[in-house]
Amino acid sequence: MKASGISISWRTFRALAAMLCICAASGGPFVSMAMARQAGGTQATVAVSSDSIELGDSLIYQLTLDGVSNAEPPAKLSAGGAKVEYLGGHDESSRSIMTINGRTTERNILRYIMQWRVTPERKGPGAIEGFTFETGGHKIDVPRTPFTVTEARPNPNFRLTLESDATTAYVGEPIRMRLVWLLGNQVRSASFSGSDGGSEFDIAPLDPRPLQSRGKPLQQNEPYRAVPFLNGDAIITQSQAELDGRVVPSFILDIVVTPRRPGKIEVGPFRVAIDEVVGQRPRSFMDSFFDDLNKTRRSVIASNSLVLDVLPLPTEGKPADFAGLIGVYSVEAKAGNAEANVGDPVPLTVTISGPEPMDSIKPPNLEMQQDFATEFKPSPEGWESPAGVLAAPGERVFATTIRPKSANVTEIPPIRLPYFDTKTGKYSVAMSKPIPLKVRAAREFTAADALRPGGAAGFSPPAAVASTLTSAAPGIEANSESLDALQNQRVGLLAAATSPVGFSVLLLPPLGLAIAAIASLRNRATDPERARRKSAVRKARSELAAARKPSDVLGAVRTALAPFIGARPEAIAASDPAESPLPAATASLAQELLQGLEGAAFDGGTIDMASAKSQANELFSMLNR
Repeated sequence: MKASGISISWRTFRALAAMLCICAASGGPFVSMAMARQAGGTQATVAVSSDSIELGDSLIYQLTLDGVSNAEPPAKLSAGGAKVEYLGGHDESSRSIMTINGRTTERNILRYIMQWRVTPERKGPGAIEGFTFETGGHKIDVPRTPFTVTEARPNPNFRLTLESDATTAYVGEPIRMRLVWLLGNQVRSASFSGSDGGSEFDIAPLDPRPLQSRGKPLQQNEPYRAVPFLNGDAIITQSQAELDGRVVPSFILDIVVTPRRPGKIEVGPFRVAIDEVVGQRPRSFMDSFFDDLNKTRRSVIASNSLVLDVLPLPTEGKPADFAGLIGVYSVEAKAGNAEANVGDPVPLTVTISGPEPMDSIKPPNLEMQQDFATEFKPSPEGWESPAGVLAAPGERVFATTIRPKSANVTEIPPIRLPYFDTKTGKYSVAMSKPIPLKVRAAREFTAADALRPGGAAGFSPPAAVASTLTSAAPGIEANSESLDALQNQRVGLLAAATSPVGFSVLLLPPLGLAIAAIASLRNRATDPERARRKSAVRKARSELAAARKPSDVLGAVRTALAPFIGARPEAIAASDPAESPLPAATASLAQELLQGLEGAAFDGGTIDMASAKSQANELFSMLNR
């Protein structure tokens, strides 16, 4: 296209025309702009998407840097009474070629744009404060950018209502609430906002989807949508309701409010900022078939607020191990084994049921329960959430291992879970059922057993083999005291290299080492399991050399056995080697070692450390064969 001697490409013309159409339709993407001081060829310009917004809406703050193609954002923007979120930056540099009267001019523009979302939390005047930051080795002063926040105007096409299951609660009691949003017109976007409670209450959205659908992408045919809520996303449920005599779509956002102090607290109001469809603009020749022609209007819908009367928890009857559970709870325990040796790990799974949200639920502290403290040794790793276990709504599952300390144990005692019952206004304790457990005594090894021949199988010290010195028989190999028997036979690398035999002697060691290294690498590549086992034995030898007590030796033995048995070292028990593919002699020695070491570590027995280490080294040698 040519005009007045100026030639520009059709692509450039179409882009400019589209920009003019957008600006004419919306009044421009940014309505408030300020120029920052230019430094070192870099110029900064700031702008906001709107200088007047309704409470519950957000504005976009943009910083444009001309003269650079990249920059680090300022550490933090300050906007009193507003939340500020950095949205990122992008390179907007461009290159243009223009021909005027046959003369071609090329122009390169360097530009980098950064944006923030600013969400005011109160009405009245506000501002993004000015700041100074450095880019390209130069400091730039960015001016203060003011804006105004007003209360949302009523919109008869929409209604947002906050409902609650209760108006009275105890401190720490989860209260179910819901936001019901009725839509009498189409919208293009929605974002919920409101107070997060600060120090007065906690608030969290609930996922209404079935358990098996949580964590999966939303499907178009499902009655669920994801919307921004506070500092994250929430799932809302779509249904239908009546608004001013007509059936309209409705969305429900389920939330849980947990009071953190006694007295009267106000929850809400909450707001939803939307782009309401108010008509369509005429199609232009620049539009494609898929362009959205809807004209929208920014609007904010505010809900009502609710007051909760919060009561303090009583001190009378409060259990010493009360951990702050409010509501009605139950606990169920299951054991992975019905029989065990003293010191064997016994898997223990606990399921706690109670009111949502249960994300902050902690498993019971077994060391504070007297029966467990005297009869069992809890795992030092503590509780964990078992992999692959999908907890149902209102449930949390925890798993650990416990080890019986003596053969007198006949059951896993009930697990206590104290809580405050909001229905009765009193403290109560949920108890799991006891679990029968048969415990076999572990063989106790003492220093006397280790020193007495046959007194402790597997821990007898190696017998000393006597040897005597004899004189050499007469002959050419007999000792000679004559200096004439000594001959000066000088040997050097040069002399050896000139001899075929010497050259072979010099060449063979490095050649052998190279062949051995290649063979080792091939073995690792073809048999990674064997390499893993050898690595475990090497690590076990290192642990054994540093061992100072029976539990250290036990840990080294378990480290060596782990890849042979196919279990984690801490989960290996004395009964495992007999059920493994280890040779009978190796399995027998491993079992005897584990029984003795577990007895010393968990049943108070004593062993001779030197004998235990000797037997452990013997086991390692058998494993390495």
